[in-house]
Amino acid sequence: MSNAFEPQFTDAPVQEHSSGTNKGCLIGCLVAGGLFVGAILCAGVGIYMLASKAVDTYTSTTPAKLETVEYTEEEMAALKSRVESFREKLNAGETPEEDLELTADDINAWIATDENLKGKFFVEIKDDQVHGDVSLPLDGMPMGEGRYFNGSGTFDVSMEGGVLIVTMQQAEVNGDPVPESVMQGFRSENLANEIYKKPENAEFMRKFEDIRIEDNRFILRVKRDSPEEAPPEEALPAATEDDMQKPPA
Repeated sequence: MSNAFEPQFTDAPVQEHSSGTNKGCLIGCLVAGGLFVGAILCAGVGIYMLASKAVDTYTSTTPAKLETVEYTEEEMAALKSRVESFREKLNAGETPEEDLELTADDINAWIATDENLKGKFFVEIKDDQVHGDVSLPLDGMPMGEGRYFNGSGTFDVSMEGGVLIVTMQQAEVNGDPVPESVMQGFRSENLANEIYKKPENAEFMRKFEDIRIEDNRFILRVKRDSPEEAPPEEALPAATEDDMQKPPA
């Protein structure tokens, strides 16, 4: 079964699983496609600086030691069941009874189940903003052999007009702030645009009324039809005198 949480990193920043029911575009879209792309874009700043021969300043010979969160088997099974039930109902055209709420621990615990991601990403939610730490090997990059990109970023997450908006507000590379001239560009760019490049992902995202950080949780709120209003009393036929005299059924 496809892992709904699993961000995939290849030559492109994010590669979602593909299927007719769009199994990979739940957390893959909302987190990997948005927040982690932001972290990868931070890495892009680092790579740019590599090209500028600032290897020693903006990279490290050791990875950063990021925290991890590990759930028990029972906790992980409950989390997967909750996410999969939510996704399957959406794909079946049904409306989940409840919104999906995810804590930073939920996301970090899922990351920890993948050895390719464990220790490379860590997410925190503070003051209704997302903070992400990343530590990525740069092997294969020019002048990157044996070196690591260690960065962090703070993101705003919201949904406006049915479109997910993820913007990076602050970032550091190897402990140093990204120059303000670079940050201005990041703040004006929606990092979640990557999600909408695939029509099936865009269609999936239209199922949501709102996606935001609230009470230090990811809140994924689906669209729900308004309950049908009962007809006004004056529209109901008035009881006749004969009706009033009939015995109860």
